[in-house]
Amino acid sequence: MASPASLRAVIAALAANTVVTVLKFVAFLLSGSGAMLSEAIHSAADTGNQALLFVGLKRGARQGDDEHPYGYGGERFVFGLLSAAGIFFVGCGVTVYHGIDSLLHPHDPEINTVTFAVLGLSFLIEGSALVFAVRAVSAHRGDMPFRRYLREKADPAAVAVLLEDGAALLGLFLAAGGIGAAYLTKNPAWDAIASILVGLLLGFVALHLVTQNRDLLLGKAVPDGVEDTFVRVLSERPTVRAVRDVKSRQITPEVYKLKAEVTFEPSLLIRRLDRVLAERAHALTGPEREETARLLGASALRAISDEIDDIELAVRAVIPEARHIDIEVDHTEERRAEARLAATARPPSEQPAA
Repeated sequence: MASPASLRAVIAALAANTVVTVLKFVAFLLSGSGAMLSEAIHSAADTGNQALLFVGLKRGARQGDDEHPYGYGGERFVFGLLSAAGIFFVGCGVTVYHGIDSLLHPHDPEINTVTFAVLGLSFLIEGSALVFAVRAVSAHRGDMPFRRYLREKADPAAVAVLLEDGAALLGLFLAAGGIGAAYLTKNPAWDAIASILVGLLLGFVALHLVTQNRDLLLGKAVPDGVEDTFVRVLSERPTVRAVRDVKSRQITPEVYKLKAEVTFEPSLLIRRLDRVLAERAHALTGPEREETARLLGASALRAISDEIDDIELAVRAVIPEARHIDIEVDHTEERRAEARLAATARPPSEQPAA
């Protein structure tokens, strides 16, 4: 389930960008500035993208069912990809196209005080949304460094909001520089260049978000150190002899799936079976022999089951995100030992040639 911080950050960014989009389109209609149009398209793309992120967070919060037993958390990444595609095609594509068109067919924009006032007001609104998003994310990172938290643990929706808000502020600086240069020099090329730079910035943000969401959809490994902790907890169990074939996956940043093959010490079963044998020694040669065999088998299975349950509790105590833990019993060593024992028990005539 997505953190409340991610949801609050997305809602705040959505509200801020809706207001800013209207202001920028009004400023464009009054000035005809290509850079201002780029900024208006930028904010409109951000607004649509954050609406997609909001839908993804709400849909991804649904619990698992028969069709999707691991839940719907992956929907957040699907909508994140749609959001990134919107940034690339609408934000980057349209903006760069308009900037190139303005370079090839220049026209003098009507820049006035309203244009700069809108830029200043947009900067205040976008800056406030970015500060809110940073604080919302920081409230949940604990002692982890901020950049590492964003890279390993943060919700992709929160990362998307931070990137989009940061790009929005940088885009405002670029637009203000281009509009200011065009106003001072009376050369519309500066306005067009600023439009192209804003579009390229959006393209960079989109490609980063596509890569991040793609990794999570494909099954990204858990953050560094988590697998090592998992193996350490298993290896510290007195009943575990060996751990192999460890695999991990982030279902969402808050939910991990961990898997390992474990070789148990025979003593795990011997103590429990000894108790059964001691209690029912008289039944080994009598009519209750079959019942005793069933009790031995059930006792062995119960011993392994109880130990796996204890292992899962121990793992979750240090890795709370480990919601799904698969412990497979590895019988490789036992099979080899049985094969050696069977070989030595054969008559000399059946022994394999040296």
